[in-house]
Amino acid sequence: MKKISVIASLLVAGILASCGKENVGSGRELIGAWVDVNHTSDTLIFFNKGGRVILFDNSLTYRTIRANGGVLSPGANQYEVMLSDDRLSTRMIEINLPGLEGFQSGKFEWITRNREFSVEPHGFRLYLSCVGCPQQFRKIY
Repeated sequence: MKKISVIASLLVAGILASCGKENVGSGRELIGAWVDVNHTSDTLIFFNKGGRVILFDNSLTYRTIRANGGVLSPGANQYEVMLSDDRLSTRMIEINLPGLEGFQSGKFEWITRNREFSVEPHGFRLYLSCVGCPQQFRKIY
């Protein structure tokens, strides 16, 4: 009888622990390449690295700065990702700016689940101070 109550307690604890993670996801559903529907030269590339989902922002602005000899490290536009129901949170992997060590976030919304989404870019494009102007991305692979 004692074994059954211990097993039942562990089972309930496991269920409760897994339920608490519903609002903060790994972002694995974003893995792949996504193109900005209004600026097709801008892409977001999500990949798995060391058990974390990483975002590489391959925007035209980033490529232009690098091409003109800007002082950006190779990992400057890479971010660790967390996805919740309505927020895309990112944290710079290579932190060059004081005060930006934590996660930044922007409003996130699936338009078509796992195929198209909109996101406010200020969570990962710190050079855009745009609240209320989401960008829309479509999965290309």
